[in-house]
Amino acid sequence: MEPVLTAGDLDELLLAAALADAAGFAPLHEEWSPIYDLNAAAAAAWLIKAGRVSMTVEVDPPGSGIVTSKIFENCRAMARIYAAKKRMTIGLK
Repeated sequence: MEPVLTAGDLDELLLAAALADAAGFAPLHEEWSPIYDLNAAAAAAWLIKAGRVSMTVEVDPPGSGIVTSKIFENCRAMARIYAAKKRMTIGLK
């Protein structure tokens, strides 16, 4: 869904969502087992998307019935949904 996040955006979001693993190793420790709060990353991603469309309030494309201010509202709603699920984690091996 527009606006699209870049690979760099996603890398930064995942890095910010990295958590200490079950052994207590921090993300920068060489023995860290990757674990992330993906819901926190998703909430932040939706907020970035909301920010990118925040100034847009026109019908796009004209006559389509898609009002871009609704996209802003939808992005904010998705951010709230994922923010409510923070700290649910997944480990990657």
